[in-house]
Amino acid sequence: MSSIKRWLNTAYQREIDYYFNLRLQRNQQLILKNKSKGIFAVEVFSKMGFGANFIWLLEILEYCDSEGLKPFVIFRNPSKRIGSKSFSEFVKFKNDSQKPFFLHYAVMRSFKDLDLNRAWNYNSALTLERANYLLNTYLELDTEVTEFVQNYTAIEFTAKRMIGVHYRGTDKITEAPAVSYELVKEVLLSELENESQNIQFFLASDDHNFIDYITFELGKSQILCRTINRSKNGKPIHITAKNHREVNREALIDCLILARCDKLIKTASILSGCSVVFNPNLEVEMLNEPFPEYRFFPEKFLLKSRTF
Repeated sequence: MSSIKRWLNTAYQREIDYYFNLRLQRNQQLILKNKSKGIFAVEVFSKMGFGANFIWLLEILEYCDSEGLKPFVIFRNPSKRIGSKSFSEFVKFKNDSQKPFFLHYAVMRSFKDLDLNRAWNYNSALTLERANYLLNTYLELDTEVTEFVQNYTAIEFTAKRMIGVHYRGTDKITEAPAVSYELVKEVLLSELENESQNIQFFLASDDHNFIDYITFELGKSQILCRTINRSKNGKPIHITAKNHREVNREALIDCLILARCDKLIKTASILSGCSVVFNPNLEVEMLNEPFPEYRFFPEKFLLKSRTF
């Protein structure tokens, strides 16, 4: 990166930080004013991936539902210029048309920024059934995305039994033990041996090399996989990609396709965990478990791993 580009990025981040801190000073005033009108409005400054943002949104919805407040939430990635608010473009609110014309948002980078005078424990309050209720009550997904998923599965899901496979292969090793490509291959081969009916695997991963490996080992006839941008160097796409809109769109599409499978085989990842929020009846097999300090919703409900 050139010195000029580094300087520009640093200047951009300073402007974002200054803007955020100015707004943070008004948080309590805005929160109290909005709550007096039965409203909770917050703009989330987040550099997290799609799945983590989605769970934060569900936590906010759980708070609003329990407090009888109408939620209005915007997600902004302060490190991105293309698609910085794209999460909120793809995951929308059903009540958006009821938004007051002049609506001012509190801001947060973590829940402590809201200073709600109580411990924020709404992640622990979530269950798969409760999360699915909040999803269906408050949210709607981008129409283009849902139509794409409907058309894709209608055309490509030709086997009698579809098994979704999600392999998180970049930065997740800091939160859960790594899973080898070979182990995943053995699990999929055992599925083929145990199933007498026609079977096919839909692969979803941030790891380009994993997709190549499994496709080569099992053969293209057994594999269904979309052609999208994936990491080839171990660095997370949601951090390194320039077009954040594309990253969020593809993450949501993979999440929804996995939710339509008959079974999900996965490594630790909030993104594929969210597939179970969309389909609480989805059969799930996890190949590793998050370290104890990272066992949040929804992964904590899916920890029934195969023993090797």
